[in-house]
Order: sequence, then structure tokens, then C-alpha cells
Amino acid sequence: MAVLKILRCKNCTSPLPEGTTTCPKCHAVNLVQSEVNPLHIPMGMTNDYIEYFKQQTDANPKDTNALFGMGLVYMGLKNYELAQRNFKLAVDQSPLEPDIYYYFALSLFEGHNPMHLSNTVTNRIEEWLHTATNRQAKRKYLILQMILRQGAFVANGLQVKGEQPIELYKRIIKMVPEPDEIRELEEHVQITDPQTQEWLALLDGKQKMDVNTNVALKGKNKSEAFADIRTGVQFGLYHRIDNTCFRDAYMTFSNEDDIDGSISVLQNEEKRLEFFDYHYEPDQPEMVKKPFYPIFKLLKMCIGYAILWFILVMVVAGAELGYADISIDKINKKKTAQVKEFFDKNVVIFSQLNDEQKTVYFGHITEPAENLKTVKEYAGFERSTKGLIGAILFVLPAFLLLLRIIIVITRVAVKRKNIRKANRERKQQYQNDLQVYNNRPTKTDYMEFCRHYLAQYSPSLSKVGDPVSLAMAEHNIDEKDMQGKLLFLNYFENEDDDGNYTENPLETMRYIYYVIAIPQQDKLLMLKNRWDTLNNDFGYCDTESVFYRNILAVNMEDNVIKVEKVGGTISGIVLPTGGENLLEYQDYDPENPMTYSVTRTSNAQVFIKALEKLIAGFK
Repeated sequence: MAVLKILRCKNCTSPLPEGTTTCPKCHAVNLVQSEVNPLHIPMGMTNDYIEYFKQQTDANPKDTNALFGMGLVYMGLKNYELAQRNFKLAVDQSPLEPDIYYYFALSLFEGHNPMHLSNTVTNRIEEWLHTATNRQAKRKYLILQMILRQGAFVANGLQVKGEQPIELYKRIIKMVPEPDEIRELEEHVQITDPQTQEWLALLDGKQKMDVNTNVALKGKNKSEAFADIRTGVQFGLYHRIDNTCFRDAYMTFSNEDDIDGSISVLQNEEKRLEFFDYHYEPDQPEMVKKPFYPIFKLLKMCIGYAILWFILVMVVAGAELGYADISIDKINKKKTAQVKEFFDKNVVIFSQLNDEQKTVYFGHITEPAENLKTVKEYAGFERSTKGLIGAILFVLPAFLLLLRIIIVITRVAVKRKNIRKANRERKQQYQNDLQVYNNRPTKTDYMEFCRHYLAQYSPSLSKVGDPVSLAMAEHNIDEKDMQGKLLFLNYFENEDDDGNYTENPLETMRYIYYVIAIPQQDKLLMLKNRWDTLNNDFGYCDTESVFYRNILAVNMEDNVIKVEKVGGTISGIVLPTGGENLLEYQDYDPENPMTYSVTRTSNAQVFIKALEKLIAGFK
């Protein structure tokens, strides 16, 4: 202690008057005088010290040493009222002495649990400690400040103004310990908070643990704990949604070598659309069979047109439509001349040889045979309009047949070509779809992207504006002004648009429903909304508020936080099914920017405890 220096007898431990070495009680001569802290004197010696200090204050009512020492003796006796009275008188005389402020603050606990202190007492202790630490930041001052803020604020879900307990702890472990610092605290403060107990055990050397490890990590290092969260081990929702492909069944990332890249790529809306459009493996297309050429149809056509040709030939021949023939029965000059004349007047297309030859020639015959004996008959069409008509009728069936054959074959060929092209396109489209499907974001990617989007400070994404910050800005609320920790609940809904239960990821992963409950200065504000993860559309929050003075009780029933107020019950805060939040804000690991928050929580019990404290302050 900086001011108090009480000398005691080495023989009977009685206080020695200033300026003497002879004990007035046992008359022992003290060659070496020793200092004593009145807070730690044996119970049997307290009366001697009280009498000693009374003598000094009677002689000098403004004796800071005597007043401070009297306060410590009474504090050791747990008479906190008299201790505080003397500390107040001492601080009036020595307002610059930090030890007095510290012990005054310690006495204000009165042996109680910081979690159960009233707001008034808590604020008073905070003020006295703040003054002490401003004067001199001793290790024990900071320890008591850490205990107060962790127990009275953090453990109760209330906001901490100033350094967080974890930040104080990191400062303390770098400082040199003082004798009895932890024992003094534990004698006058009841500590039940697990986190505080662990810190004190570490500071007192009773427990060995890495300085960066704490209770919240449950024995795991930070990377392991964060890995559990990233892979969805802690979220039953991951396993509740049906698995639709091999990769998703094992909860993998699209790119295990670049997990952050797998997540950040989903900032692109097209990639999010791919997740929904290609969530299921594309069906292999059924190839359309190419048609065969209609051989039997063509054969029937040929037969039909042959019959038609035969009929037309008969008609042409019978109707004498320019058709003419000449028989060669005997050979003489006259007949030879008749044959030559026949060739001049007609276009000869037919020649029948005599019986010996037994051959028929069909085609354009320009000259008669040199030896007419070989020919039995010539036939053709007149070189006239009538002959032209007859010739046309004669060849018409063949022309029509050829035309029909060309048309039919062409149609089939074109159809085969189009089908072949369509099949190639189907196959190519399937390959493209399959490639997109195999490279699309997985459910793990998408859910992790959503978690990063919900986080206030995402390590992988750029600052895109989490829904809590957006909602607070929308309602002009400064997060620093909140009295208690903001409650943030968020979850995928397992109902379709018609209200029917579903596990289809295409429906369950499109929207994230969330509730924001904000403990303000004098009222509770609740915001409820839905985030369209595909279009980044948050819409407008449904709002409801109630003043603390009008709240009668806060209860948890059937997974719903019910707030009873004067005149009825406000709409409850429904917790996610099974208590599963996609992202849970915690305050135990400052190195985890995803979930670390000193102003937000996803723990309903912490929120309720803070709300009850705030309500009690208005009663």
C-alpha cells in the first residue's frame, strides 16, 4: 500500500507507536520493525489495532493512515458499513491515493456475487475502480475490474462500457503478481462465474493453460473450434436438410484448397443462382433416333407409278395423241423410204428387233438401222403439238416418280441431319450442365456464405452489410447505446410458401428468417424479417416494442420467449427449431471475427437474464 505503514511488535504483533521500539503491551524491544496490512491481522489482534487507530484519530481526525487502517480492520471483520465509512473519510483527506479507492470498491461488494448486484451498486463500484485505475493501473485493480465486468455485465448479458474482461485479462497476465491479491478478492467477493473462476485459477498459478485458451473453446484450440463451426458439426441443420449429391453428403467445400474462395465466389448472384438451378444432377438426355429411308414406301411408289405409266401409254396409244409407229414386214425401196420419212416426221424413241434378235431398244433413236431386216418396228411421237403432249404424258409418270423419290429422300435426309444436330446439342448441353453441376457451390459453400453474410465482421467476405447492422441503421440505433446484449436469432425455414413442411433445399435454403431483440435504454425493441439470400433482399422489418416499466414477467415456454406486459402478452420470440442458429454470436474468442461480439448474443438465456436485470431497474 502506498500510504498505510503500520509497524508491529515482532513478539506479540501489537501495533507499535510511531517513534518507539518498545512494545507498550509486552515491553519487548524491537530492533527491526516490520510493516503489517491491517486487513490480514489475526482475529485476536483486531481490538488492539482498532484501539491503536482510535488513539491516532482522536489525536488527529484527519490522519489518513489511521482512517484507512481502521477501514481495513473493519473490512477484515466483514463489517463493510464501518469499513466504507472510514474509507470515505480517508479518501476525503487523500483524494489522490489509489489504494483507498480500490479497497473502497472491494468493500462495496460486501461479500456478494457480482452477478446479483443491483445496477446502482455495480455502477458505484465501477466508478471507484475507474478512479483507482486512472491513478495507477495496478494488477489487483485490474483483476477486480475484470471480475466486476465479467460477472455483473457479461454474465448477465449487459453491455460493458470500456475494456472487455478478456482484454483486461490479457493485460493482467503480462503484469507482476502482488502478494495475497487473489486471496483478498476471494475473501470479499463471491465468484461463481465459470469464466472468472478459470481466469483467477490461471492468475493464481493453480491451473496451467495456454493464455489463449478458455472455457468457451471446450479444450480445443481456436482453429479446431472454428473448423468445427465451418464444417457444420455444431449445426444440426446441416444434417437435417436432405443430401442430394455425393459431394453434399460429405459436407465438403467446392474447393478444399481454397475454402475462402469457395465462399466469396457466392457474392456473385449468378453463382448463387447456379446453386439453386443446378442443385440436382441433370438427367442424361434421351437421344432421338434418326429415321430410316422409306424403302418400302418408295417401292410402292414405283409400282404405283408403273401402273400409272402403263395406263397413260395405253391412253396415248389409243387416243392417237401424236403417237405413231411403223412395222417393217418386208424390205424394199419403198419401205426404206417410208422408214426414212417416219424418222423425219417423228421423234423415234422405240425400236423392236425381229424375232431372231429378241431385243427391245428404248431411248432417243436418231437414225434407222442400216439393215432394216434386224428391226421389226419403230415407234415415236410426231414432231407437232399433239406429239409433244403425247410425249409429255408418256414421260410424266417417270418424272413424277423421280420427283417424289427426290422429295421423300430429301425430307428424310434433312430430318436425319436436324436430329443429328439436335442430339449433338442435347449432348453438349448435358455436358455443360453436368460441368456446372459438378463445379457449382455445394450446400456447405452456401451455408457458410450465409453465415459470413450474417457475421458482423467476416474474415472471407468484404463488408457487405450484415442484417443486424442494416436493421439498426434503418431504425437509427447506435449499438453502443444498448443496455443489454442484442439477441440475434436466425434460421432457415422448413416450410414452403404454402406452409407445408419440406426438406427441399431449393425451398429451405432460399430464405433466412431472423429476429433481432434490442434492449434499449428504457424499452425492448423487436425486429423480425426475412432475407432473400438469392437476391440480397432484406425487405422491411416488422417492429414491436414495449417499455420495461410495463413488463410484468419474462418466461421461456415451448421454445418461445414470452414477454407479459400490462394489458396482455406481446408476440413471442420464437427460437429456431432445436435451438439451431445458422450463426451464433459469442463473446469468448476475440480472434474469431465471425462470432466474437461484445454487443450481440444468440444465447436466449443470457438475453433473458439481461432483460430481467433491466426490468428490475425500472421497478
